[in-house]
Amino acid sequence: MNKRWTAYNKNMDNLGLILNEFQLPEIVVRAMINRGIDTVQKAREFFNTDLSTLHDPYLLKGMEQTVDRIFRAVRSKEKICVYGDYDVDGITSVAIMIKALRDLGADTVYYIPNRLEEGYGLNLCSIDKIREIGADLIITVDCGIKSYEEVEYARGLGIEVIITDHHECEKELPDALSIINPHQPGCCYPFKDLAGVGVAFKLISALFSRAGNSAYSEKLLDIVSIGTIADVVPLLGENRTIVKNGLVKIQNTNNHGIKALLRVCGLRDRELNTYNVAFMLAPRINAAGRIDDAGECVELLLTDDAGRAMEIAAKLDSDNKKRQAIENEILNGAEAMIGETVDIDRDKVLVLCSENWHVGVIGIVASRLVEKFYLPYFIMACVGEFSKGSARSIPGFNIFSAMTKHEYLFERYGGHEMAAGFTIRTERVDELREKMNSEVENALGKDRLMPEVLVDFKLDPKDVNLDIVKKLKLMEPFGTGNPIPVFVYRGLTVTSSKMVGNNNNHLSLKVFDGEKEIRCIAFNLGNMQKTLQIGKKIDIICSIENNIWNGTESVQLNIKDIKLIN
Repeated sequence: MNKRWTAYNKNMDNLGLILNEFQLPEIVVRAMINRGIDTVQKAREFFNTDLSTLHDPYLLKGMEQTVDRIFRAVRSKEKICVYGDYDVDGITSVAIMIKALRDLGADTVYYIPNRLEEGYGLNLCSIDKIREIGADLIITVDCGIKSYEEVEYARGLGIEVIITDHHECEKELPDALSIINPHQPGCCYPFKDLAGVGVAFKLISALFSRAGNSAYSEKLLDIVSIGTIADVVPLLGENRTIVKNGLVKIQNTNNHGIKALLRVCGLRDRELNTYNVAFMLAPRINAAGRIDDAGECVELLLTDDAGRAMEIAAKLDSDNKKRQAIENEILNGAEAMIGETVDIDRDKVLVLCSENWHVGVIGIVASRLVEKFYLPYFIMACVGEFSKGSARSIPGFNIFSAMTKHEYLFERYGGHEMAAGFTIRTERVDELREKMNSEVENALGKDRLMPEVLVDFKLDPKDVNLDIVKKLKLMEPFGTGNPIPVFVYRGLTVTSSKMVGNNNNHLSLKVFDGEKEIRCIAFNLGNMQKTLQIGKKIDIICSIENNIWNGTESVQLNIKDIKLIN
């Protein structure tokens, strides 16, 4: 698919001031300004990731009341149930909350609903089970902000509910004992983009601050950073501080579960970055909740038995392979359905449904379809009267707002601007398709959409060296809100090209920039190999990274897109 190369349109008035203050290369400072780090003060804050810069957790609305209630439960030996979600954010939230409460002396259990049988969030049957085990207090993590009926039901059974969540709120909130959510009306907390595990981390920080052990929460940063990265929240502000410190903690972790995961991923004794967590550690944790029991992952993160941790990690690795096979099967089926039933030039949103698809995997498939066709997606597993699905969007279309506008269509739904989960009556799928096509057309127009690649600046031969790579690394960790800087490099000459990868879907290139030959890798561009004969002139969009081969470090360009020069 063709891509539109677009330069950031940012005011560079403070470029010289920041250059002089920090003595960084111009392309690095331009990349910072493109991410909103456009004053000397903002740059100082960006580079200062000391944990002392984290905000006071008691600035979160509801925190005092929540801490009071939890300590009363601990003192009176009440049973506390931590109720989470089955994704990585939810699993890590449950793990740190259970560990913290047990270290405070609380009587705790946890409950994570089965994705296939119960779905997301609190449900009435789960509350009945929690009552049977004698819980007096439920603390939700990464869920609960739309659980109106369920909270009311729990209250009727004599169970109090504390909600901790980070998802968008409606105007009315559940009638819980207390709510901690930076998005709730009246909450003045300065940073709104915490993951669910970030909100749980704040509650733990408040609890141990009250207990006189303010440093306690720091030892949880390895787990917190995994959940934060996996939930794809902006890696700026507090999230940047959490992840920057958390990645160091992961590399030196004492957690048997994380050690075992690193081992099965082949990451022991390697420098870690957000990519390693997002695409290697997190999928294995996610796999259990998608096709099996997410509770195993909580056990993995809590166990003191290294052997048991390795046993669980190996099973998660196996589950992940099964998940990948299911994912590819669904993807092939979805692409066939698109080819047979969809007018890709007319439809503005793709709504796909099949009774043969695994509800635990369709969310990943939706993300891959968005990447390939660049359209918002609603993809569902049809289970008789009801269909459960995932929605994914593209920049410029707030999929959660569109769903809220037509909330009568859904039995339940939740999410944010770019992604959502939902349950709908199967008979309403056609109406969903009609309404969402109209919403996308109103928001984005009638023309065929083209993915946009935002370019930080142009490269010159003098910019392509290991010192630049080192300076760019100061901007890490990269992720949403702080993407890896990409640059346009024009007028390169191809000196070699070959397809690589298991399916020959990647390209290994060498190019000459007028001064030197540079090694390049181009993922998922293997189909271009036949057009890149030796001597061809090309322009590329790329990031700059280091490559270590046989003990020798060199510069490598990671190509995102290629255009032939006629």
